[in-house]
Amino acid sequence: MQQTISKANPSVNPVSSAVDVAVYGEVLYDCFPDGRRVLGGAPFNVAWGLKGFGHDPLFMSAVGDDPGGHNIREKMSTWGLSTDGLQTHADYATGEVQVTIENDEPSYEICEPRAWDFIDDSDVSASKLIYHGLLALRNPHSRASFQALMRNSSAMRFFDVNLRPPYYELGSLRAQIEGADWLKLNIDELEIVLGESSIIFDRSEASVERLIAQFGVKNVLLTGGSQGAFIYGEYGKAMCTPAPVPDPLVDTVGAGDSFSAFTIHGIVSQLPVEAIVQNASHFAAKVCGMQGATTTDKTFYSTSNKS
Repeated sequence: MQQTISKANPSVNPVSSAVDVAVYGEVLYDCFPDGRRVLGGAPFNVAWGLKGFGHDPLFMSAVGDDPGGHNIREKMSTWGLSTDGLQTHADYATGEVQVTIENDEPSYEICEPRAWDFIDDSDVSASKLIYHGLLALRNPHSRASFQALMRNSSAMRFFDVNLRPPYYELGSLRAQIEGADWLKLNIDELEIVLGESSIIFDRSEASVERLIAQFGVKNVLLTGGSQGAFIYGEYGKAMCTPAPVPDPLVDTVGAGDSFSAFTIHGIVSQLPVEAIVQNASHFAAKVCGMQGATTTDKTFYSTSNKS
């Protein structure tokens, strides 16, 4: 069911449904100077990965009534990913990030406003898990719809911090961290949240404990790049260090999103904490061996779906 929305009539045929897993947030194209347009957005990548692992998440976002939006809907349908939560806006374009590279260092302009800034409340409730980041909550409209989703749902909340400077405000970030059932962040983001510096990954347990105590978080997934990953909280405690070495290394695009997707798969499937952190680490390294964050090769996911 496709929802077409305009400013004059902002809520047409809302979805009314109960789902196990909802993934809320942006879908966009990274636009490079050489003309390449790479489809992504952390929530989109996570939803895609969850489908690969055999789940049926509802991806909740919005695209424009434009070629990019039509292409996203077609790709989702081909992959078997439900488009029931994908709204189409007549008045806003599909998300884009303009990537510029100077002295081999990329910088990003996350264009706004875009369709995913205006996700409407569609009366969805989730029973097991809701995934979200901070970027999709930058606009009050999408933020209010996310709050409605949380009010409707009994699901645990998985907050993937995924900061994109300068597109965040520290107060809003800390407000979203409060009470999260699962919080995923990297070592740099941990320093930002706590206002600390020079946290060493393999000595980070005390900092993670402070984070849990200060914000009432139940579980933390901390990533440290090549140093590995660490899960700590009510679910259990486990570490994978150092991180598996990608062979070959093509690019690191979507590695963190892949880690999130496998972790959510493990949580929903009630895998042991050690299996989650080890297999999520190996899957993220595997993703680094291909170009981009997603693939339509189903065996790529099934061979990584270990228990």
